[in-house]
Amino acid sequence: MAGCVCFRLRKTVRAMTQFYDRALKAHRLRITQLPILVAASQHGAVPLAKLAQVLGMDRTTLLRNVRPLVRRRLLNVSQAAASPRTEVRATPAGRALLARVYPDWRKAQDRSLASLEGLGWSESLEALGSAARSAR
Repeated sequence: MAGCVCFRLRKTVRAMTQFYDRALKAHRLRITQLPILVAASQHGAVPLAKLAQVLGMDRTTLLRNVRPLVRRRLLNVSQAAASPRTEVRATPAGRALLARVYPDWRKAQDRSLASLEGLGWSESLEALGSAARSAR
């Protein structure tokens, strides 16, 4: 398994997730929830299916990560007007949390990038994106 691309990527992702989760722990936010909150803040009311697509998640995974944010009143989930679609929207509390989280996320991001220095991170991201598109 040492040479298995999937295994190595998943192992790395688990370690990085734990690192970012520690950085965000004081805010009671997980790194898997942060992009959801950011996307909902940037897009206003966004259909759940579209949000899942934008984030590259399936709906069940997205919902699992949205529920705690709704309980904390950081997101609202509601039926779209005159439509069967479910929409997600950041609340004022959610947007305020983003402002408080950003400095801690930025420190974690800077440390992560420093650990990757010299590895051609931009090229690696492109290659990973290409691999993900090919896998679909």
